[in-house]
Amino acid sequence: MFEFVYPDWFWALFVLVPYLAFEIFIKNKKKVTLVHSRISLIKQIAGSSSWLRFIPIILRVLTIVILIFSIARPRMAFKKQQITGKGIDIILAIDVSGSMKAVDFQPTNRLEAAKKVAIDFIENRHNDRIGLIVFSENAFTQCPLTLDYDILMTIMEQVKINEESSGTAIGMGLATAVARIKDSDAKSKVIILITDGRNNAGEIDPFTAADLAATFGIKVYPVGVGSKGKVDYPIQTASGIRFHKVQIDIDMDTLNKIAEMTGTERARLAQNTEELRAIIKYIDEMEKTELKIQNYYQYKELFWNFLILALVLMIISFVFRIVIRWEIPSC
Repeated sequence: MFEFVYPDWFWALFVLVPYLAFEIFIKNKKKVTLVHSRISLIKQIAGSSSWLRFIPIILRVLTIVILIFSIARPRMAFKKQQITGKGIDIILAIDVSGSMKAVDFQPTNRLEAAKKVAIDFIENRHNDRIGLIVFSENAFTQCPLTLDYDILMTIMEQVKINEESSGTAIGMGLATAVARIKDSDAKSKVIILITDGRNNAGEIDPFTAADLAATFGIKVYPVGVGSKGKVDYPIQTASGIRFHKVQIDIDMDTLNKIAEMTGTERARLAQNTEELRAIIKYIDEMEKTELKIQNYYQYKELFWNFLILALVLMIISFVFRIVIRWEIPSC
């Protein structure tokens, strides 16, 4: 943003009006006689009949204008922001057990739909640290809390189904997420737990893990993913992949109990991608970071540029009068 610190100086530009009137209508009509006839003849020709006589006036006017601009102190203002306040620490705990291969989230399976919605969630966050836990019959930290969303999203895209798993350890997944976030000094600590089954593996049950989360003031948002009833499930056969209808039960009672214990009221069930996206959007709106934004400006002073330009014009004017028009400075 370009601005002038002392714009009132522009009133001085009105001084140029009487000056121009004097130069054009009075001074140039005076007859000047010099002793040196040849110089007098050149001077009369240049002063009375040539357009060159206006150039010194133009140069002087421009010099005065630029000097006034310089005194008005022009500068460039660069707006910057200082952001203060603590963000929210968020752990995404995602089920990668075999049941997540069910393809009721057309045109893809449950895990791929969860990954896509999770990546959209990450892209919409700012100044929050986010981490990633995956679990099946065991739980693993894929990415600790980080502000590097590009790396996190790359890791998220590489998450795959654990083909060798034989169970779902919801308690282990939640407990591992709690361990990763419990020592955080963030204003708010949140775990988003995404699963499609019931706890049937692991050394820690879901309620013990939920009690641990509540102890450290961690809110858990459980999200169940999957359609009710039988769903298409891919099975590898000798002739290729075939789909069979299978029943995959989601233990919403356990997920609701986890939500109640950690202060998020209830779990939510997503039976398709749009419902899952709406749930994650709801969580996103519930957990907003409160930041204080203070605007300030950095300035680049420009009056030196105008002073230098005025000096250059003065030199040009002097050279023009002495060298081009052969004027003799008056004593």
